[in-house]
Amino acid sequence: MASCSPWRDSYFDGGMDELTQKDVRAKLGKPHIVEAPLLSDVTTWKYRYVLSEGDLDPVGIKTLGKEAGSVLGGPEGALREKVYCYVYELRFDQAAVLRQWDRQLCQVPSVPNPFEQGLSN
Repeated sequence: MASCSPWRDSYFDGGMDELTQKDVRAKLGKPHIVEAPLLSDVTTWKYRYVLSEGDLDPVGIKTLGKEAGSVLGGPEGALREKVYCYVYELRFDQAAVLRQWDRQLCQVPSVPNPFEQGLSN
């Protein structure tokens, strides 16, 4: 299953309890968000990425069916790849070593529905 995951997942899994903040910063750049509470030994770094279906399925199992559908559907039957926003949350201990990581969907605020809002005359 690891071969079907984005490369960052494999990087963090393989570097658990070994990668340092310096290693991660050299590979991924400056984190988008840093949380370092004063009363905690844990520092959390967050990186936000937009990943396509192709990024999430590098082997191409899911896209194979779509390609066949677009061929059968003609030029207007071509399907666009979905994109997903993910936040990688990395937790480092006091020695700046990666101890835990997680990948979650971004929290996207919902757009208000104008038909559900009270309209005034």
